[in-house]
Amino acid sequence: MYRLPKGREKMPRRTELEISDIPYQYKNKILRINKSYCEPNFKSSTILTDDAFTYIEFYFASQKKAMKYANSASKAKYGDEKKYHYSFYWKQALEFYRASKLLTLESAPLLSYYSMLNAAKAFLAFKCEYIEEFIEHFGNHGLFERNDLDGIDLNTIAVWRKNKGVFPLLGRKIESNFDSIWPSGKSNAITLKNLLYNLAYVHRSYIITYNTARKPAVPELFIPLKADCAPAYHNGNDSNLYLMFEVDRSFFPTTATSIPTSYLSSISNDFCVRRNNNFALRSSSGGKRNTSDSLSAEFKALNSKLRREFQYIRSNRRLWYLKRSNLVHSDVINLNSMLITMAAMHRISEIVRYKPEQLAHLMNSKENWLIHEFLTLALDQFIDEIAAEITGQEIMGTGTKA
Repeated sequence: MYRLPKGREKMPRRTELEISDIPYQYKNKILRINKSYCEPNFKSSTILTDDAFTYIEFYFASQKKAMKYANSASKAKYGDEKKYHYSFYWKQALEFYRASKLLTLESAPLLSYYSMLNAAKAFLAFKCEYIEEFIEHFGNHGLFERNDLDGIDLNTIAVWRKNKGVFPLLGRKIESNFDSIWPSGKSNAITLKNLLYNLAYVHRSYIITYNTARKPAVPELFIPLKADCAPAYHNGNDSNLYLMFEVDRSFFPTTATSIPTSYLSSISNDFCVRRNNNFALRSSSGGKRNTSDSLSAEFKALNSKLRREFQYIRSNRRLWYLKRSNLVHSDVINLNSMLITMAAMHRISEIVRYKPEQLAHLMNSKENWLIHEFLTLALDQFIDEIAAEITGQEIMGTGTKA
């Protein structure tokens, strides 16, 4: 009878990773990717409302936190702390929102942008600890026109940013590496065409606009996931939680028996194909569970990293998209969609204010459908996203299966 060499009799057998097919339950709910980019509240139930503005008003009213002065001497210069309260800016955002809905598409972008601006100020006033930091930025937009370009189409209209202002402060609160993703300065201006390419909610319009028989195809940047299925975490036999999701098979040719290699090579290395489903992906690494009552810091760090690979479209259904963040293409910007939306709307609002004839020209061009869809959808998408950032909650329309 064959015997193992001496010293190897008790070597442990390597355990193969097994991941449950059933989503992990946390606080009696499926633990899934949340709309919130930065601080998701996994303990909260899904909020069902068709009026995010009113919900956030009530949410703010229940909060005790407020900014304070880092230096007491600043109060004499800047005044009472209460005048910088986040609820004030949120009400301003609501007024601009309501007014924008009464205007034509040619005039609405100006008020749409100011609604976004004040919603961003409300978020910052809620998240900043010290008033001095807020005041340093809140008087400036932080976004500027690149005025040395022709401006005849979306590829010759650009926006750049400065180091100070509401937009860069928002960027740094949302993206830890914001300054490296989008450096300040006029030389780092980004065109409207480039910005809109990176938004899932207008991507179909973008592809239709620029994919013509006479030009090379614009590569799809977003892969739709199976409808109504947000990416969810599953339990591994190594005590880790792994993110798993299935892509929409109909997105690929009917002959495809798996996700094409060209797509797999262009998504984040943080994902790999599942063994038992060629159209399903899972996170390459997992995050440690703690107990049923808490989630580990390791898990939260993993979720924060993975969340950046997805965008969602505001809807009464869960419509999620995986971004091809490793796609080798000059127009790919791996930046939070809310920031991209705000930058694009700022630039169009300037056109409406100072060069309305330029917008009229664009609306009579081949890019008119893309512009129309952006101006129609952007404000509601932005408010939905920033409401999720304020609360950390999953806010969905009534009629959604929670």
